[in-house]
Amino acid sequence: MNRRDFIRASSILALSAISGRLNAKLKAATMASKVIVASADFRRRIVRIIKELKSEGSNLVVKIMNKKKYAFDPFTHYPFEGGIKDDSTGNQLFFHIHRLNEFGHFHTFATDEEGDLIHLVLISMNKQGEPLGLATVNRWVTGDKYVKADTLKKLSKSFFVNPGLYVDGRTVEFVNHIFKAFQEEINNLYVERDKWISEYVNKNYREPFEDRDYEILSYKEINLTGIK
Repeated sequence: MNRRDFIRASSILALSAISGRLNAKLKAATMASKVIVASADFRRRIVRIIKELKSEGSNLVVKIMNKKKYAFDPFTHYPFEGGIKDDSTGNQLFFHIHRLNEFGHFHTFATDEEGDLIHLVLISMNKQGEPLGLATVNRWVTGDKYVKADTLKKLSKSFFVNPGLYVDGRTVEFVNHIFKAFQEEINNLYVERDKWISEYVNKNYREPFEDRDYEILSYKEINLTGIK
């Protein structure tokens, strides 16, 4: 190969590499755009559920409490003991009340290939049945299996509980929609949680999983105001 051919070949390879990088960036941008559009759609679905229940003189927390008394007790689960379990997906959820500055919260779980429960996210609710925020919790809170952020991201992406498993499926749909509407926020919570754990270990030379001083490891306030 003479010098001219070598330069031409090198230029083609360089252009090909640049084109490949541009295509990769374009695909990533397209995927990000689709996630944003999907998130907005699911946020609108959540707002529709809240408004629909309000028009009926009800709300999400009233529905999930299943006509039971309000009990400020972590061991009282709603809508019933054990919560709503979807055997086909291995996912489950329940609602209970024991934290200040909220009416109560949902806990959501996945099941791994070994059959172990893994906590995904806490959904904090106010008395009007509106979501206040999302959080990850320390292991002592739920007694679940610890896995890292990458695994949590995969499990939460596929979270689904069949709405037909509860008398008012809109309550379950709401929880399902949370995972789609706030996917990016939830993923960031997992990263923040892992960072917090790492810093705790480096500072205290032990794991934090049984430290009762720390219940919430990462938290993100959410606001649906203005969404129609």
